[in-house]
Amino acid sequence: MKKLNSKQKLIGGIAIILVAVIIAIVITTSIVNNNQVANEGYSATTANGDSELIANYIKKGITIGGVTGKLESLNTFDATAKPEDIALGKTAYVKGEKITGTRAEPISNEDLQISVDNVYYADLDSSGEISVDGVIFADLAGEEESGKWNGDSWSSYIIPSEAGLKQYYIKGEYTDEHFGTGKVIAPMEGTSGNERFYVMSLEDINPETRYCWYDEAYGKLDKTVATSENDFERGIENTEYVNEKWNDPSLPWGAHNDNSSYDDMWEVIQEEIADGWFVPSKSEWSAFGAAFGITSSNYSNTYGLSIYYWSSSQYNTNGAYYAIFNIGLIGYSNVNTNSYVRLATTF
Repeated sequence: MKKLNSKQKLIGGIAIILVAVIIAIVITTSIVNNNQVANEGYSATTANGDSELIANYIKKGITIGGVTGKLESLNTFDATAKPEDIALGKTAYVKGEKITGTRAEPISNEDLQISVDNVYYADLDSSGEISVDGVIFADLAGEEESGKWNGDSWSSYIIPSEAGLKQYYIKGEYTDEHFGTGKVIAPMEGTSGNERFYVMSLEDINPETRYCWYDEAYGKLDKTVATSENDFERGIENTEYVNEKWNDPSLPWGAHNDNSSYDDMWEVIQEEIADGWFVPSKSEWSAFGAAFGITSSNYSNTYGLSIYYWSSSQYNTNGAYYAIFNIGLIGYSNVNTNSYVRLATTF
């Protein structure tokens, strides 16, 4: 027999090593395959640095390193659940795939106790991704609530208690730079009933821009509100009334935008009114200020508010009420002067 030279011996040795490696890989692969389970993340593993195998991580009936597995595989391929069958935001495995639930759970009819530390935002759309439309400042569920913003007599309000309310659910969370982090509330799809929440927009109409209430209406206003009267829930009615005057071809209160420096606010909020937004009444402004403890010292730095805002409440034939945030109360001004504009809505 011909003797192998040193080079041939080296090649033969390498071949033997490669065969051994291949056999080891095949054996290891077989072990891993036998221990695969439907739940992602489970495989034959060790409990600690001492390499002690964990029986609960090894498929039941399989023995590795002297440890017999206890894990029973969960087969999800006969599952029938759909996203709408699972609670919103919760996850489950169905037919081997992870799905996220979309079923909304209605919130109770108990008062949410809105405050600076308990903030809720409104998403007026019941479906789709979260789209915050404003911050909730009043809840008509629960008992009737009365109060005064910063103790001012003109800043009194009464939030009524309503029955037969729509149903709502918690859609998620949102963080606003001024009001902070809070839960987002949306109406249940297809719900009916009375609207439960009052919502203040998070932005002014054209920020840093002031408007007359209605310049040419000075001396002609005809729907006054006594200073002591609570007019919560009147913002919608007030807005509709003045807007009808504005759009009356006969212009009963005079020409539009007659001021040389500032437009009337009704000119710039026509689209918003059509979408269900309104100029808050004086009592609605008061409830908003009181809900979040807004004062002359925090209105700007904390809440990003301007100095003063028009209400939709008339004071007399010459003027309308407005919220004065650098003082923290309700006052009034002639309708040919100027203030900022921020709108509210209900849902």
